[in-house]
Amino acid sequence: VYPALEPLLPRVRKPIQYVGGEVGSVVKEWDATDVRWALCYPDAYEVGLPNQGIQILYEVLNERDGVLAERTYNVWPDLEKLMRAEGVPQFTLEAHRPVSAFDALGVSFASEMAYTNLLTVLDLAGIPLLSSERSLAHPLVIAGGHAAFNPEPVADFLDVVVLGDGEQAVLAITDLIRDWKRAGLPGGRDGLLLRLAAVAYVPRFYDVSYHADGKISKIVPNRRGVPSSVSKNTVMDLDAWPYPRAPIVPVAETVHERYSVEIFRGCTRGCRFCQAGMITRPVRERSITTIGSMVKAGVAATGFDEVGLLSLSSADHSEINEIAVDLADCYEGTN
Repeated sequence: VYPALEPLLPRVRKPIQYVGGEVGSVVKEWDATDVRWALCYPDAYEVGLPNQGIQILYEVLNERDGVLAERTYNVWPDLEKLMRAEGVPQFTLEAHRPVSAFDALGVSFASEMAYTNLLTVLDLAGIPLLSSERSLAHPLVIAGGHAAFNPEPVADFLDVVVLGDGEQAVLAITDLIRDWKRAGLPGGRDGLLLRLAAVAYVPRFYDVSYHADGKISKIVPNRRGVPSSVSKNTVMDLDAWPYPRAPIVPVAETVHERYSVEIFRGCTRGCRFCQAGMITRPVRERSITTIGSMVKAGVAATGFDEVGLLSLSSADHSEINEIAVDLADCYEGTN
């Protein structure tokens, strides 16, 4: 859609955030792939680009043969107004393809405040807001992230919800989509969703009842072959998934401009205000060796001069002192 988008860019603020072409981004031939993902962080470019979840899934998917992943973010209101007036749909940054053309729209919810941003993305893309109104012509809307752990407030808008870690789940979903397409789309959209129900939560296949105070009473399957409960995905060996290796370097200013390494996942402190600490258990640490090699490769690939050691409570890593000292010694005197 770039020929239609380009004339609009001089009329908006920060047009550079819509052009793509960043170091680390991947552009694949559409016809050379058979499963195509549009990955969405439902917020503006400067907030969404540094998001670890999207960066990780982007690399994991694009490393696979026959799989394509591109990114899309919410546009600012000035461009949204022009896009609606000119009929330009929600687009991806890599090749400026319409989001509606992809097999799956993967959405990462970091907080509930992003729920309405997803609706804007869907509306601009021309994808029906309600899952029940979508057909084979529309991508699957697949949500994950911390704020998707209780998806019922937005279940009517989602086709599939991934609970827990996404690295292995996204590959399992990709394989199921590929197999379904190669088999000739058996059962149509519902046929694919039934396959995906084995690895993720498919809201339309469950009936939810409530107590008088609004709390959920029970959730029961309404289709044969659908599991009665959905398991959380947990990557137990983070050293086996050293992503992101070469994250995308932004072309516009973003909220975080550094190479970030997740040094462990989960937390045992049990702070009552912390949703993430509860739902990401158990604690899984990256080794000091893997952290060191990730920092070395990531800094070389991006040129960033700052490194972030990320987790819910980084000081709780069992080797945090050694990690900090080793990195400080290794990069002392560098710029």
